[in-house]
Amino acid sequence: MEKKPSLLCIIGVDGVGKTTHAHKLLNLLRNKNITCKYTWFRFFHFFSLPLLAVCRLTGLTVYEGEGTKRVGKHEFYKSKIVSFIYPWILFIDILPMYFIKIYIPLKFLGYTIISDRFIYDTLVDLMIDTNDFKLYNKLIGKLFLRLIPQDTQTILIDLDESIIRNRRTDLLHDKSLRLRRDVYFMISKEFGIPTIKNNLDIEMIHINIAKNFGVY
Repeated sequence: MEKKPSLLCIIGVDGVGKTTHAHKLLNLLRNKNITCKYTWFRFFHFFSLPLLAVCRLTGLTVYEGEGTKRVGKHEFYKSKIVSFIYPWILFIDILPMYFIKIYIPLKFLGYTIISDRFIYDTLVDLMIDTNDFKLYNKLIGKLFLRLIPQDTQTILIDLDESIIRNRRTDLLHDKSLRLRRDVYFMISKEFGIPTIKNNLDIEMIHINIAKNFGVY
């Protein structure tokens, strides 16, 4: 069975099961003889690294919790200059990984890509860091959104906050978790992204995700 290459994105806060279901989806597609690959859409901070260092020294990046359970939190919204500059520098940082992990495999190598996190996740992070919840309507937000190829399919996975914290002890002290979920819901509503609640049997969730992507 052959299928036109496409980008399938699974988004959501840490601990909701994105990676587990991304790999199950990968196995499903491979069993259907679809040329596919998994990618975790994180990227290296290169151009933004000096700015992040300055933010840490000036208290715009703080750490909460103790020991290995400490969680870093960016409070860039306390500086108008940083809130403006950081998204632009981050956009430049993203571009190399975007072309390596997404654009070239999709457009030139013919892969269907299952992406664990993508542009929407980056926008959520930026919106919280800068306290700008309409960032996607600004020029820099629109540039981020233009990186999403046409016909990309995206699904938001959600899970109750208490379950997330029990799964991920590193998130026990993350005070922004509730806000982060709310911002994902806002993004989901704004861009018509289906939301799947990860509160059923893992196989049932897998089937729901596959059906939403049209590959079951």
